[in-house]
Amino acid sequence: MRQEDSGILDKTGEVMDDTLTLVALGIVAFVAADMAHEALGHGLAILAMGAKPVMLTTCYFRSSGSLSKWIPAAGGIANVVVGLGSLLALRLLRTAGPSVRCFLVLLMAFNLLFAAAYPAYSGIALFGDWAAVISGLSPAWVWRGLLVIFSGISYYISLLLLAVELRPFCGSNTPEALTRLQRITLIPLIAALAVAGLGGAFNPVGWTVVFTSALPGAAAAFGLTQIDHFPAVRVSGSAVPAGAIKRSLGWILAAAAVLIFFAGVLGPGIKFGPNL
Repeated sequence: MRQEDSGILDKTGEVMDDTLTLVALGIVAFVAADMAHEALGHGLAILAMGAKPVMLTTCYFRSSGSLSKWIPAAGGIANVVVGLGSLLALRLLRTAGPSVRCFLVLLMAFNLLFAAAYPAYSGIALFGDWAAVISGLSPAWVWRGLLVIFSGISYYISLLLLAVELRPFCGSNTPEALTRLQRITLIPLIAALAVAGLGGAFNPVGWTVVFTSALPGAAAAFGLTQIDHFPAVRVSGSAVPAGAIKRSLGWILAAAAVLIFFAGVLGPGIKFGPNL
């Protein structure tokens, strides 16, 4: 392999996207989506409902003083707002560089797919934010079923939106285009899973939170790796093809700083008051 102005070329001469930069984009986008859920969504709701913040971690924002259902619901709502905001940014910044566009697509994916998948997780496992939202409502099986149905519909719609926004990185049925799409979606997802697991491993609750909260949050974006099955991503339409994602020291350093803060600070948790 050799580095040229057009990007990194493999042995066949096809343009490849830089793996390390894709990892960095995945880390920053996932952590941003996680904090949109915990700090922005739950955090603002805690303050708005007059509750007292107790501890913020990578997996939850513990509070006291209010049983308002808006607090658990606000995390997913914030993810939807940030995800749709990312979609709007993609539409407004069509001339942005490939790294910026890829980041916005990943930010959109981690937010919308997490928000869409979480109700099904709560409906099936009776655990998490949406389980708290429907707590006390009857008949319980109806509400749990509605959560699963809502998840299925919203997840599919999210994938359709993502397929359109990923056209600049594919836009063709050729093996080369589909291979590029698979790398751009799979590598950031693997990075997100690794970061989520690392952050959860330091959680004061214990290692079980890695499997009940941390990894499921990142795994919610698995559908992103199946975008190549959607015809919408394989047609160019009016999309301008995106160039190669080159090695970016800025994104790599940003990801390193984000990773240290996420695992080293938010992993053990930021305390705002006494543990309950």
